[in-house]
Amino acid sequence: MKNPKKIKSEGISLKTANIIMIFATLVVLVMLLVELFQASSVYKKLSSATDDYILMHKSAENLMAASDFLTDRVQLFTINLEEKNMTEYFNEVHNTRRRDIALFDMEKIAGKKDAFKQLDDAMYMSNDLMNVEIHAMKLICEAKGIETKKQPEELQRIDLSDFEKELPNAEKISKAQDLVHDSDYYTQKAIIRDKVEKCSEVLIEDTHQTQDKLSTKLKNKLKYVRILLIIMSFAMVMVLWMTSYLGINPILKGVQKIKENSKIPVTGSYEFRYLAKTYNKMYEAFKQSIENLNYEASHDSLTGVYNRAGYDVVKQSLDLKSTAVLIIDADNFKKINDMYGHLVGDQVLKKLADALRAAFRSEDYICRVGGDEFVVFMIHMQKEQKELIESKAALINKKLSDRSDGLPYMSVSIGVAFGATENDIESIISHADEALYKVKKDKSTNCYFYELEKK
Repeated sequence: MKNPKKIKSEGISLKTANIIMIFATLVVLVMLLVELFQASSVYKKLSSATDDYILMHKSAENLMAASDFLTDRVQLFTINLEEKNMTEYFNEVHNTRRRDIALFDMEKIAGKKDAFKQLDDAMYMSNDLMNVEIHAMKLICEAKGIETKKQPEELQRIDLSDFEKELPNAEKISKAQDLVHDSDYYTQKAIIRDKVEKCSEVLIEDTHQTQDKLSTKLKNKLKYVRILLIIMSFAMVMVLWMTSYLGINPILKGVQKIKENSKIPVTGSYEFRYLAKTYNKMYEAFKQSIENLNYEASHDSLTGVYNRAGYDVVKQSLDLKSTAVLIIDADNFKKINDMYGHLVGDQVLKKLADALRAAFRSEDYICRVGGDEFVVFMIHMQKEQKELIESKAALINKKLSDRSDGLPYMSVSIGVAFGATENDIESIISHADEALYKVKKDKSTNCYFYELEKK
């Protein structure tokens, strides 16, 4: 590679070269975005065409299903003479209206194309067939002696011929059955079904044509996108190569990271990498020192749990509605201190802190707020989880009663209050303290719940 000074002396400016490469990259980027937008638009049309086909095909199926339903109801009515079949028939016609909805959906999507025409013809023939079905139901109603005013409106408008009126009831029923079971009726049904099937065939053909056209267009767009991506990638590599050669980017990034008080990326030349590594070591040492200072300020040096300062911070950041407050007091700790000395007392407190850490979750907050008094904030807890807290209390006392470590026996008393009904953390802590007082007074249990006491 030629020296940049030599390139400049020959008339090619690195700055000009960078501007040209960046401009070319931006031009390619704009072209790429345009092609991507157009490809996205084609894809949406392709997806929409598929969705339209599914909806139109479903519309055709719904029209046929509704027509078959009407046939089933009228045929059942002429055979078993149960009025509920007639009621269901007219409920489909007036309320459910699947045929009308299917035709409306088809017209909304397909317009007046051939698929709609086939379905419209099927609807017309279905309506024509309804006249036969209504006539048959009219005969049944007359045979059963159903008053005209109690018949559906469509039946009320039908006037039977004098000949039909004079027929015996049995023959009226027989004629009604013939109307909806003869070959003419089934021929009409077959024609309707054929129209619906032709509608589906037209839909499939139209959809395939649309999909083929859009797929070809999408493939061409993606082809252009790939070419532009290759060009853009090459231009970006060239820009990055030139800037990294002189180390401009590593230096600028390093300055920015220093302003942001974060580590410098180890990139660029050997000298810059050495500088970045040295700075990062100093940064890590400084950060660790700050973290150690923060930890020491908020944690108890003896037990490792939060101290009073940490406790004051934690209690202001809690979601009270889902927090349980446990005040834990070491029973007879003063006697242990007096009898065995402070060194043993400190070991007992460490053992208690370890038992608390083992019993509670890592997300719970354990605080030492006094010599032998601890507070635990259990988050995501509701009063329905009382048994869980009781089991933890039992586990803590079990660990404390184990004397295999040579330490004296100790137990704890626990007062519990839930924050679900309070808006003030100090009130919850006060309630937990009242529950602890109850434990100390009664001595019948080592864990008491303020919420239960209120009830």
